[in-house]
Amino acid sequence: MRLVADERVTAGGQYVDRFAVRRARHASGTEESARLMARLAALDRTAALARDRLPDADLALIEDLLGHAETRLGTATWHTVVALAGATGGGKSSLFNVLTGLWLADTGARRPTTRTTQACAWDLEGAAPLLDLLGIEPVRRVARHGSLDARRGGGMPSGLVLLDLPDHDSLDLAHRAEVDAVVAVADHIVWVLDPQKYADAIVHDRYLRPLRHHGHSMTVVLNHADRLPAGDLAACLTDVRALLAADGLAEVRVLATSSETGLGIAELRRVVVAAAGSGEAAVTRLAADLDTLTERLDPYFSGVVPGVDAFTAEDRGALVDGLCEAAGVAVVATSAGEGLRTPRGPLSGRRVRRPAVRPGPVQVHRAEQAIRQAGTRLTRGLPAPWVGGVHRALAEGLRGLPDELDVAPAGAVPEAASPTLGARVAVGAQWVGVIAAAAGLIGAGLAWTGVPVVRWFGVPGPWWVAAVGLVVVTVGVWFGRRAAEAAVERRTVEVAAALRSRVAEAADRLVVGPAAAELARYREAHAYFVAAREPMRQG
Repeated sequence: MRLVADERVTAGGQYVDRFAVRRARHASGTEESARLMARLAALDRTAALARDRLPDADLALIEDLLGHAETRLGTATWHTVVALAGATGGGKSSLFNVLTGLWLADTGARRPTTRTTQACAWDLEGAAPLLDLLGIEPVRRVARHGSLDARRGGGMPSGLVLLDLPDHDSLDLAHRAEVDAVVAVADHIVWVLDPQKYADAIVHDRYLRPLRHHGHSMTVVLNHADRLPAGDLAACLTDVRALLAADGLAEVRVLATSSETGLGIAELRRVVVAAAGSGEAAVTRLAADLDTLTERLDPYFSGVVPGVDAFTAEDRGALVDGLCEAAGVAVVATSAGEGLRTPRGPLSGRRVRRPAVRPGPVQVHRAEQAIRQAGTRLTRGLPAPWVGGVHRALAEGLRGLPDELDVAPAGAVPEAASPTLGARVAVGAQWVGVIAAAAGLIGAGLAWTGVPVVRWFGVPGPWWVAAVGLVVVTVGVWFGRRAAEAAVERRTVEVAAALRSRVAEAADRLVVGPAAAELARYREAHAYFVAAREPMRQG
């Protein structure tokens, strides 16, 4: 049964490792089996993180492999399935009879004689769950034991399950489907080739080349070798090895056999015994399956791996700038500055205050452009499925941004600060200067009528007072205007900063956070995938 990745995540968001118990049970196993289960667990975690990111077909392949691996590693662990596969007339049934020491399979050279898979198990009762898993009918199962076994062909490991498959080139599609099903899961496959058909494209294109990672789980047999002169046999074997090398299987063992003369049978028997006796054939096969699948998945994880700080300060600043422009922050800030009330002196010029302006609706197209530019910078060099994930996160954030940016200006404009001491002093200076100038002019008028006044340096005192008053007024007016302009500028900057802070908070919550989380998800998935891709055999 296929497990869905979401089913391995608890309500609390904790991931459930489906291979944890099995790793604990196999703690005393070989290094290869432990490494395989660690790789499978890493692939399982990769699939959980990549759901809704990778194509459904590839996620299904991952789940198929994990499900099969989990079942196979828990079914008849000490049994090994060795399958004899080949084309019509290749002689695989004859080899099956020779290896079992029993006449179990019909033989023939011109027509398919194996119509359904025949199984011979050296421990039929123990292998029954595995045979059930393979779908082998009970009537097609034979136990190999007893006095007959001791007399004819003993010495095979008790965990061996030998299969004789239908012809892979059969015109009957059911036969071919059965071959495909068993070849996809058999622990070790012996390909039986005929000297006249070993270059057949069917076996190379359909089976051998796709299984190029399974060289340690396969053996190739050139059967009917007795029909070839010695010189031709050597040339054929050389040709077979060249074809296998072209298929990516240069390391595959190649044997020449003949069930008629016994040529190569002892060596083939040793290969089967080694495969079944090691107890690691299933592990080797599953590791090769994992290698094949991770090679297929590699393009989804090959590319730039973002650092922890996915959004640089520059990227975030550019995004916030674009969103501020879309929200009309500059318009609101300028309006708030121009509408500022400032202390006014008697001679301050009358400044026309514009009413506070509220910007129109958020310009969604500008917000979208800013987010798209941020997405382009974030996803540069990222594999395509994860680029899509980042853009989906950004698009989701964009849907909520207009309301956030529309509300922010109205609620974020701070109260205007009280006039500064300098502004109040400038206004006071204007009043003092006006009063002094007025008093001086009045005194000058009185002096003109003959009223005695104090003189300084020959000039009546009131004229000095009036002159000082005019200077003070002039200075007060100048400083008052400068103070008003500075207050307007400060107010504009203050409001802009407050609105930008609100916009930045909305951007962090709706855009930066989700996008960074998606990149963190890819970073974690990539790390697990690298662990799953680690080959079992180095070199």
